Amino acid sequence: MVATTVSIPRWQVSLPLMLVVGSAVAFLLGVALRNPGLLGGGAVALCATYREWQRCLPTHGVDETDRGCRRDNAIGHRATSAPAVSATSTVTPTMPRCRPATNTGDLVDQLISSGRYALLLHPDTAAHLCDRDRERVVDVMEQAMSIVPEGHVLVGVSAERATWGGTTAAATNDGVQSVDGFYVDRFAVTNADFQHFVDAGAYEDFELWPDEALPALFEFVDQTGEPGPRYWSNGRHDPSESTLPVVGVSWYEAAAYARWVGKRLLSDAEWTKAAAWPVETTPGHITQRRYPWGDSFESRRANLWNSAANRPVPVEDYPQGSTLGGVYQLIGNVWEWTSGEFVEATEAASPGESLRTLHGGAFNTYFENQATCHFRSGEASLARRDNIGFRLALSLNEITDFDDATEAKVNGPVISAVAGI
Repeated sequence: MVATTVSIPRWQVSLPLMLVVGSAVAFLLGVALRNPGLLGGGAVALCATYREWQRCLPTHGVDETDRGCRRDNAIGHRATSAPAVSATSTVTPTMPRCRPATNTGDLVDQLISSGRYALLLHPDTAAHLCDRDRERVVDVMEQAMSIVPEGHVLVGVSAERATWGGTTAAATNDGVQSVDGFYVDRFAVTNADFQHFVDAGAYEDFELWPDEALPALFEFVDQTGEPGPRYWSNGRHDPSESTLPVVGVSWYEAAAYARWVGKRLLSDAEWTKAAAWPVETTPGHITQRRYPWGDSFESRRANLWNSAANRPVPVEDYPQGSTLGGVYQLIGNVWEWTSGEFVEATEAASPGESLRTLHGGAFNTYFENQATCHFRSGEASLARRDNIGFRLALSLNEITDFDDATEAKVNGPVISAVAGI
């Protein structure tokens, strides 16, 4: 291929450097002056500049096989530094290349093994699966998730009154909410599950995180300063704790993981409905359980303070405390983040910081009335405690109806593009 000479204006070379220097100065002034505005603005500017720099790295004369496509970060490949381009350089134009495309079966295996099978259930990807791969994905989903039918659920004070007294409530009650059908994880997200997220370099993929979380990414590290849950070391979990629920993750980390795997956090009403399994006993009247197993507290069914475990246990323990739909440990073991904002707090969070809702109680929850299907607590979005984890959901309308799906030609590159690999 014939080499060509490309002239790059000097201002295009110096402008990014000026932006970086300006952002760094603002950040350092914020630290020195203890000014939250300068500190936050500088951090966000640095992150945004870095994100733009990644997108706009010059590719002329650089072998993309050596440097690696940015999308390879999503499966654990870190991009190496590209050589600098001077204002006047002799370069050889090359076509950008990502990781060589593999067949659809390999991509399906990869997504299933990393817990990202939900990406294969969306219409954009499902139509490109053959019958065998569709059956595999559906089988994995049905083993990992339980369906919760649409209907009404009692929340808050209304649920407390109804479940405590065993009475029904009218569907017109202010505490009654309507919930569409959805799938919910049978188990809380484990350390082994979350390890895939960390290994994929997701803490460096800014597209997974809302802008307000970007300054906090520098704080989302483990005990050794590596990206990951608070109680890990060197970016790894303890191998003996693979089946324990991941803890030490903020609400933002839970939400980013959910986006990465193609799912979402449950709403408050969905969480309560999955746990309490309400029934409309008569038209317009609702009754639901106080605990997943019934109306009476039984300590042997959940890992709470009186169980004396004093720590989280594997997510498959306490099957006797599961719901009618086969969902484990909605009560006990760890509190679970949901998508809702907690507005019942008597103590405000830090200025500008929101509180997010928690459900279910944990291994160190003492009072049984805090471990019911409807009790809600709140915590700061940035909190990374040893007794908070999460599980995820999928709306029914987000999943392709495979019975109606049209047979399409197998197309691996389409699936890999949608999945971000």
